[in-house]
Amino acid sequence: MGCGTFWRSSKSKEVETKPTKGQEKSVDTEGEKRPSGTPDEVALKVAVPVRSSRGPSQEVYTAEQKAAAGKIGAAVRGSSTRWQVKEDYHEIRRRTEGSPVEPDELGFSTYAQKNSSMPVVSDHVRFKVRDMTKQRVMEQLGHDEVPGQWNTFESSAARILEKVAKSTVQLPPGPTKQMASVFLFQGEETQPLKEAEAEGFLPRRQDTYLLGRFQVVAVPAAADYDAGFNSIKVESGITSLQPSSVVDCDGPEGFNGWFWVLHTAAPNIGESAQAEDFLAYSVEEEMGTTSRPLRTESTNSAVSASCCWKDRPIRPSRRLNEDLYIADIARLWRNALKAVQYLEVEDAIFFPFGMGAFLRHLNLNDDQYEDPARIRRLKRRIADELMDAIGDICVALNKLGEKHKAKDTSRSRPHRVHLCLVCVNPESIDNHNCFVEAAASKVQSCPELKEVLHLRRNVDALQLAHELGTSAKPLKVALLNGANRKLCGNHWFQSGARYAIDENLHRRSASLSRASLLVNFDTEPRPRKPTQLEENVRFFGGSIVDLTRINNKDSNAKIADVKHVKVQDSIPATPAKEKPKKSYCLCCGSKEKLPKE
Repeated sequence: MGCGTFWRSSKSKEVETKPTKGQEKSVDTEGEKRPSGTPDEVALKVAVPVRSSRGPSQEVYTAEQKAAAGKIGAAVRGSSTRWQVKEDYHEIRRRTEGSPVEPDELGFSTYAQKNSSMPVVSDHVRFKVRDMTKQRVMEQLGHDEVPGQWNTFESSAARILEKVAKSTVQLPPGPTKQMASVFLFQGEETQPLKEAEAEGFLPRRQDTYLLGRFQVVAVPAAADYDAGFNSIKVESGITSLQPSSVVDCDGPEGFNGWFWVLHTAAPNIGESAQAEDFLAYSVEEEMGTTSRPLRTESTNSAVSASCCWKDRPIRPSRRLNEDLYIADIARLWRNALKAVQYLEVEDAIFFPFGMGAFLRHLNLNDDQYEDPARIRRLKRRIADELMDAIGDICVALNKLGEKHKAKDTSRSRPHRVHLCLVCVNPESIDNHNCFVEAAASKVQSCPELKEVLHLRRNVDALQLAHELGTSAKPLKVALLNGANRKLCGNHWFQSGARYAIDENLHRRSASLSRASLLVNFDTEPRPRKPTQLEENVRFFGGSIVDLTRINNKDSNAKIADVKHVKVQDSIPATPAKEKPKKSYCLCCGSKEKLPKE
């Protein structure tokens, strides 16, 4: 019997052949004899498996094969990176020195608030809250379908955006008023970074970015869940996952209890060996300056893998241009504070911006940062830039506000900057110590920093924004968010990034999530025009502000030609005799644009 033959019962629907008497040893068409004593069985030929026509000599691959290799490689790298992070977090030799330092021991003020640890939240609770937020977003946008297995959030969101693209009248009053209050702050115009291809780095599309490198998007929002993922609106002291019904911002209370969320993005130079922005902030090492050999990912990489049918990429060593990177980080700190100043915010809430996942594996791209002391010096420079920005903007404005208090008190904002520092693992302790040391160093030359900067240890930023917002006037609190440049909120509606600040802020705030959906006008990164974000904001009646026109040193500086929407006012009604507007697609701009108001 050939190896390609197996036996099946004739009772199956495919074959209903019954041998006649005396045919127990009949011969099939191939000349092979069937075994005797099996009258109810027949022989079937199994088709030879289809083999790829690609031979060992093939060296040219199609675009489809290269794309498949990229996906496989990304999945393998992601799996190995997650394993490596888990191992590093549980090793004492992780790049940190000792325990968290106390700010008063270094000459700074004591903590404004100090907790022993952060709440522990199970994945079951996280994803349950996420699903509730998805349902609430759909309800608040006027969509009555419940997201489920066959009706995903992405498909429901696409149908909503199709209706909204025809006319903003499709939005309920609450989201309409919220989106009309959005501000887009245009940062300093600089020469775009060169995204030249380099050996060993995957090419990155530059037209999928929505948020500019120095742009800040300010969105009014309200919190639904606290640090433990429990509903903030609780009755009779009983905590619950289900938030109570809250009147939207179009109600009689308006924006009471709401606060600003500032979306801005940090450069990604160390999330993986293919970090998106590392190539732009690095230079290729000159030949002869080092004896290090060409490497694949890292000289100290515990796990490495590549696609099995492609050679592992070999690339020359590149070196991070620290001065260029720190200069852009300084611009981001200052742009956020300038936006806070323009919004007349009294309390700003910051965190170690860009010092988490975007620096975690910098050593995979530049092996000089295998040295823990070197990566710590880089973090310290980031913290120093924040202290310098607070001293130049907030402290200086407070002095100016006291001098001109009778004329204009808005110059003194923000009054306070709350820095939330987490100490739950060696990496976060290292970040905490860098900021505390930077504050203690800055206070030597700027004693007023103690009055402005408030350090809070193991305090959830979103819950703090809610607590400060409920005790202050509407929209007098601002919370900084480390956003994704391609999608504000990234894929918060999916299961990834369980601990990232961007995703978790959105999962605990339906108002923030719905605003990001409308600002993104999509649920996936796609090719966009360079002015796509600006057009999206204007489409909903938002405002565009040029940060370069805000002069911190000149108290009489005015911002001209800026469309400013007063958030306290209600959205004006559409004139009854207004001509119907033509629909306009925000993605491709195929039809005539809506006239400016």
